[in-house]
Amino acid sequence: MDVKMNKKGQITIFIILGLILVVGFALVFLLINPPEAKIIDDKNPTAFIETCTQEAVEEAIEIISRSGGDINPRGFLKYKDEDITYLCYTNNLYFPCTTQRPLLIEHIESEITNHITPIIADCFFKLKEKTEKTHTVETSGINVITTLHTQSVAVKIDKKFKMTRKGESIDINTFRMRLVHPIYDLAKIAMEITNQESKYCNFDELGYMILHPEYDITKFITGNANIIYGVRDISTNQEFKFAIRSCRLPEGY
Repeated sequence: MDVKMNKKGQITIFIILGLILVVGFALVFLLINPPEAKIIDDKNPTAFIETCTQEAVEEAIEIISRSGGDINPRGFLKYKDEDITYLCYTNNLYFPCTTQRPLLIEHIESEITNHITPIIADCFFKLKEKTEKTHTVETSGINVITTLHTQSVAVKIDKKFKMTRKGESIDINTFRMRLVHPIYDLAKIAMEITNQESKYCNFDELGYMILHPEYDITKFITGNANIIYGVRDISTNQEFKFAIRSCRLPEGY
């Protein structure tokens, strides 16, 4: 009797272990190959465009945040295989740097818009390709406007998209998307740092963090008057990095 009970117990354990392995493999597969999130619903085209826009904006901000405000950096410091844009730069000895992006927030808005416009246009093409199998579709040109706000990014898409089927129509002329992100606030701090560096060749990051404990500012001096600043929003862990070169001294000092 005890032998039979032991065998039954062993079989039960093997079954449980087998189920754990199957579930484990399924979870790993889903993590490696997540299901496609963007589903084209011809009854709700707005949701598809909003998802497409959000993904494109997130991609643009990720690039901009690690490269100092540029999608394709121009005038940059190369550090650890990254191109980090100089927001303030001089090549003259002893002189403070000159601000390279005086309108940084407007510049970032433009960079995001330029990056996401062709992606959104492609999403509209896929939407049209899908829906015109069952609907008559009318579209127009596209105009994208990106606006940064404190703790958010707003995108407005002006484009006519009309679907008609059996006399019933869905007619949309404006699509909107808002993403929660501190890029505006991080850029404002970057501008303040840049202004201080251009006047005094210095920024008191410790004093600033005492007054604004919600942010963490790192200052890494790489040599030859090059400084890499990192401004991080502690609550979201989002960071904006940029380079400064100011008040360069002769070699040997």
